[in-house]
Amino acid sequence: MAKASSEKQHNNFVKGLVTEATALTFPESASVDEDNFVLERTGRRSRRLGVDYETNYVKKATGHTELQLQSSRQSLHHWNSPDGDTTKMIGIVRSYDTLWFINLLNPSPTTEFLNSGNGLVITGLANSDIQTTTINNNVVIVSADIDDPVLLTYNSVTDVVSQTSITIQIRDTWGIDDGLEFDERPTTLADAHFYNLRNQGWSPKIISTCGSDAINCTFTTLAEYPSNADVWTFGKEADTTDSATFEKYNPTFMDRASTDNAPAPKGRYVIDALHRGASRITKSGIAALTTDKENGNFSTIATYAGRVFYSGITSSITGGDDESPYYSGFLFFTQVASATAALAKCYTSADPTSEDINDVIDTDGGTIQIPDISKVVRLISTKGSLLVFSENGVWEIFGDTGGFKATSFQVSKISSIGTESPRSIVEVNGTVAYWSRSGIFLLEQDVSTGRYSSQSISLTTVQGFYNDIPALAVQNAVAMYEEQENRIRWLFNDSAGYTTNNYVNTYNRELVLDLTLKAFYPNTISPLASGSPFVADYIVLPRFTVSTVQENIVVGNDVVEAGSGVGVTVGVLTRTNRTITYSFLASESTNFTIAQYKNTSFLDWYTEDSTGLTYSSYLITGYDIFGDLMRKKYIPYLFMYLDRTEDGFTTVGADLIADNQSSCMVQAQWDWADSINSGKWGTSFECYRYKRNYIPTGDSDTFDYGKNVIVTKSKLRGNGKALSLRIESSTGKDMRLLGWAVLMEAPARP
Repeated sequence: MAKASSEKQHNNFVKGLVTEATALTFPESASVDEDNFVLERTGRRSRRLGVDYETNYVKKATGHTELQLQSSRQSLHHWNSPDGDTTKMIGIVRSYDTLWFINLLNPSPTTEFLNSGNGLVITGLANSDIQTTTINNNVVIVSADIDDPVLLTYNSVTDVVSQTSITIQIRDTWGIDDGLEFDERPTTLADAHFYNLRNQGWSPKIISTCGSDAINCTFTTLAEYPSNADVWTFGKEADTTDSATFEKYNPTFMDRASTDNAPAPKGRYVIDALHRGASRITKSGIAALTTDKENGNFSTIATYAGRVFYSGITSSITGGDDESPYYSGFLFFTQVASATAALAKCYTSADPTSEDINDVIDTDGGTIQIPDISKVVRLISTKGSLLVFSENGVWEIFGDTGGFKATSFQVSKISSIGTESPRSIVEVNGTVAYWSRSGIFLLEQDVSTGRYSSQSISLTTVQGFYNDIPALAVQNAVAMYEEQENRIRWLFNDSAGYTTNNYVNTYNRELVLDLTLKAFYPNTISPLASGSPFVADYIVLPRFTVSTVQENIVVGNDVVEAGSGVGVTVGVLTRTNRTITYSFLASESTNFTIAQYKNTSFLDWYTEDSTGLTYSSYLITGYDIFGDLMRKKYIPYLFMYLDRTEDGFTTVGADLIADNQSSCMVQAQWDWADSINSGKWGTSFECYRYKRNYIPTGDSDTFDYGKNVIVTKSKLRGNGKALSLRIESSTGKDMRLLGWAVLMEAPARP
């Protein structure tokens, strides 16, 4: 057979990292391994910038000890238009038990601390995450650490953030286990049964034929007390002895009309959802009742359909009985929140035991129980649904025509694959991504039905990479949607010493999903040798900032000039050219600040010690067999195509040094070799070279080389049946890779 030769071009790497392919079926435009490269939609690959503090950064002292911070949580939460003030977007920084408030509309947010720079301590907050939601320009916070949800309000005039507790109220639709069958009429009245009758509408205000309490009148007349199936309204009779008509109760009528085929309606009393026993005693005045206290607290929250939904209780009951509800699968939803008071009202406005008005109305609050849920970890509000994530599955709550109403809604299970990673969940224009034990999943709406379905997006791409992430790292991963670039970013920590009591919000790795390209790529953010800052969370930044202008005052038709000292200063939203619309919450010792990908010398944390930490940006191209598995190949020439980055000069001593230099080191790796011990790895060599020398005129020279693309031709040593290239950066230098091409030759087969 004749000698074979061919040319092959690789113009992009738009498929990103792929681990789910064999050595013989590896897809084009993908990498076998990579780190610290940015995948651009154009197909170009460029080095990520170094992580460093934001411009004009301020380190804020938390007032906590390192020991306190080591075992606690740190996170950032957004509060849009507090108090209706559109010139402020508050970033709530949580550190241990304290909240701090920064204005994200400031170009350098840590230079503007709100609440007069003071932190707000949340009693009980310690080691559990917090979750927040915004409603009516206020924020509600829940955490497994705190007994009741906390409402934050902001006064834009006084610059004061205030907190109040929200005691979640429900109707007592359960009652107390009084040891009786529901239709059993006892001859003695225990306190538990007495409470149940009161809760079923047997009010002391009912007028009885005995001239006494209707419950006691029943015993006087029938020699037994009402049962839990008896309804007092069955014993009503008219009383016309007065000018007004009164409704009176006659036990004989009640006995004659009673059917005893179902329990009577319950819920006359509105009680504390968590401290049920104490609340029952307060409401009824009956002292000897069970404690019935829920020890678990709400840990997840969302705003949906004009109301707040609370859930995430890990139920543990003290002093309960057989009627005590197990809240682990419960969602509590408020009445439509037209006022702040509604945020506590998870019950119907009408008394279910009333004979006149007892109907549920559309705007009512209430509860939803999903019995097969193990534990709710996150609620996500989308365009038309509320998604309920638990450890054993995902459910969807949605309304019928006209949206969710207390009178009309449906619950549907989407998937049996749940999550233990609540902060890995991120919503993107109705689509939701999340990390589970088995991979990365995407929930998407069916175009025709509008309902959600689940699919794995890692199974055919980066499942091998994902499987290597420790379980604890998956559980504590944090997600963020980068709207400008249509990317989802996840932070996680895969270091050997990572534990929940050793700075659980320390993150050293990042996995990025470009939703446009459906491609993944990773980053590594390593710490300094000692005293290093670390990334603790994402911060989504707005595309606009606030600038101040002075406006004139007009009195009648006369303008009082601002220059007279009587103008007013107002905040104006200004569109910015921010190239980065996200930052990192960064912690250092007992302080926090904001960091970004910004260091153009490709050093992480340079500002901290004026030295920083260098990192490598590399990728290993997919295995290329050139359509032939049997013959060895030779590559006489390798062509590399890179963007030119040099754009000026700086005088260093007696020399002029080019600014923003690039480098591209390439190494051939033949025959699927994964170690230098194979003898099939070539020597790494520089592929970013100028064909002619450029002589600058001075340090003002703009490096007008005449070409924007650098093309180099290099000999590639070695041979084999398959070829991959390791492409790597050099310390302190940029690289913007456009593609590469080879001329392949193979000898004739014998």
